[in-house]
Amino acid sequence: MKKLVTCLLGFACVCSLSQCKKDRTAAPQNPDEMALVSARGAIGILSVLFNGDASQGSSNVWKDINIEGSGTVTAINDETATLCWKFLKPAGSHRTEGHGAKNYQAADGDEIYIGWTSKLYMPSALKTDAVFQWKSYPTGTTANHPIMLRTKSGNLELQYFDINHVAAVPWSVSLSTATWQKFVLRMKLSYSAATGYIELWYNGIKQTFSNGSQRYYCRTMDADYCDPKWGVYGGDEEQATHIVKGIRIGTSYADVAQ
Repeated sequence: MKKLVTCLLGFACVCSLSQCKKDRTAAPQNPDEMALVSARGAIGILSVLFNGDASQGSSNVWKDINIEGSGTVTAINDETATLCWKFLKPAGSHRTEGHGAKNYQAADGDEIYIGWTSKLYMPSALKTDAVFQWKSYPTGTTANHPIMLRTKSGNLELQYFDINHVAAVPWSVSLSTATWQKFVLRMKLSYSAATGYIELWYNGIKQTFSNGSQRYYCRTMDADYCDPKWGVYGGDEEQATHIVKGIRIGTSYADVAQ
């Protein structure tokens, strides 16, 4: 009996030293549990929240296709045989966009990263309303589209619209056409301009905004919810084509960077 007690005490000691008790913070092993992890979860197993690759198929990526005119949204291969989205907005048409992300919805308080790679074919001086939107729904409310990326006067501009729909341009760069450009947009989602913010990486380099900081505080939520949109909006007088690949939404830069 004495030997048994000694053995049990020794085992308990070893367990204590090796922390063999169940880790209550361990990631769930059940696939159903893993599927429920969200952007706000601390576990972070499903850190890639949305995969928008053209290889996933249109019905699995877009909530809707928004076309005003005779535009088309198709899938094409790039020079590396990677399937990409091609948004063609012909001259005289107003909009060709993919409204995503299917089966994913960001919420107030989330902190997310959106990454993509794109190539624009258009006259360099063409003014568009957007080639990317962080768009609010239902539409027509206050800011309406808090964050937009557009072209104007030979530049690519990031626009911010406040609650009064007054626009600011916290970042711009000379527009490059017919060349791949990489974007990562980090957003803290909030209806308050005091707590919401954005950060931006362009071609792998973190950008400095007009406020002299690499973080721009702003209102990043509007209406009931916001969704991303890619394509071409505006620039009616000319044809414009936007090729997009590598669309990701995640909880870290590494999740979405190309």
